[in-house]
Amino acid sequence: MANTTFNGPVRSQNGFQTVSVDSNTGAVTTTSTFGSTVSTPGTVTADSDTAPVAGGAAGFLATSTAGFGIYFGSGAPTVSAAKGSLYLRTDGTTTNNRAYINTDGATTWTALTTVA
Repeated sequence: MANTTFNGPVRSQNGFQTVSVDSNTGAVTTTSTFGSTVSTPGTVTADSDTAPVAGGAAGFLATSTAGFGIYFGSGAPTVSAAKGSLYLRTDGTTTNNRAYINTDGATTWTALTTVA
């Protein structure tokens, strides 16, 4: 199949799949699925061109709970997130400032003790 370039949104009601075709047998294997969930074996990279933000930014949001996910940034977290969200600090240097968990569903983060 030829490559196709689109200018504007591409929409689907039932998601998208990327596939590989075995050149010997013609067998089609789904390599990733993009729909209400994303499924791919191997590595998933998202927003890798974005530098860490002071105070934090969302790196991965999950579930229908608004703001629930994994955040990353430099410095202590100040970003608002759902209770139970995680924050990974890029410039943490001690066992009590590398990772945090949100405890109030807003901007209160509690440091998690990590091992050196």
